[in-house]
Amino acid sequence: MSTSPDRRLARLAPTVATALLAAVTLSGCVIGTVDDGDADGDAGQTVVTVTDDGAPDPTGPATSTSAAPAAGSAGSAEGAEVNTDVPYALAYLDNGSVVTAGDLETTVAWSTSKVPVAVAALRAVEDGTSLSDAATVQGNVTSAITASDNGAAQALWDSLGDPATAGAKVEDVLREGGDASTTVQTQVVRDGFTSFGQTLWSTADQVRFAGELFCLAGAQPVLTAMGQISAGQDYGLGRIPEARYKGGWGPDTSGSYQVRQFGLVPGADGTLVPVAVAVTSPDGSYESGSAALSGIVDQLSGTLSGVHGVKTTC
Repeated sequence: MSTSPDRRLARLAPTVATALLAAVTLSGCVIGTVDDGDADGDAGQTVVTVTDDGAPDPTGPATSTSAAPAAGSAGSAEGAEVNTDVPYALAYLDNGSVVTAGDLETTVAWSTSKVPVAVAALRAVEDGTSLSDAATVQGNVTSAITASDNGAAQALWDSLGDPATAGAKVEDVLREGGDASTTVQTQVVRDGFTSFGQTLWSTADQVRFAGELFCLAGAQPVLTAMGQISAGQDYGLGRIPEARYKGGWGPDTSGSYQVRQFGLVPGADGTLVPVAVAVTSPDGSYESGSAALSGIVDQLSGTLSGVHGVKTTC
């Protein structure tokens, strides 16, 4: 449990338990095998066990969590807490400071990684290094972001060149976006999942990156798509009007689902607030994981509306 040294997150209303109970009662879900035939990972399907990053888009490190510093390693202070027993990590940017909470260790990015991959692919079209044409890349950007289409995301990655070249281009995007530490996974290290989707990406680094998106070259079409997320994936941050965000989810090596989102939500002062949330499902299922994430966002939404985020002018 941590915050940056000068920021604290107050205890918020206890809505998570209610959301979780409703989700589990309605779904009666248990973990089964990943539906590898689901190319877009649409959470609105009737299939219980879904992944937004399963085959055919082959995502990476050998484990889905690590001993890396907990999300929110920007600083530490007492009092940062959300009322939930679910393992979680959250971060948001307030007046230039990263505020963090939760003790969930940094997890893999899953399909939130599609945002910097999409920006890199659009940049490659612009500078003439893309292995694909502009219309195809733009179509794949829209599908990869709005519907979390894995095949489209893999095509974007492939358009950047060989894995090492693709990784370097995506890391360039992250560095320019204020993320100074994340290393993109370039080799498939977990069968059935993309390399880039298994990149370890902390919520603190995600909000730094989100804070620079509006001024990042190549990001505008991606931001547009982040405001048009498909029905069924519009839980969590999608419950906040005019949010621009991207989600990611999938089973860890034990089969328990991780669910995460990051993006930008409107602040009352006209700024956009960068925010990132990640949870591990309390019962292993995708449904309860997404409900837990929604419950945390519901607790956080009032706080976020009063935060001074980032301006949309460069």
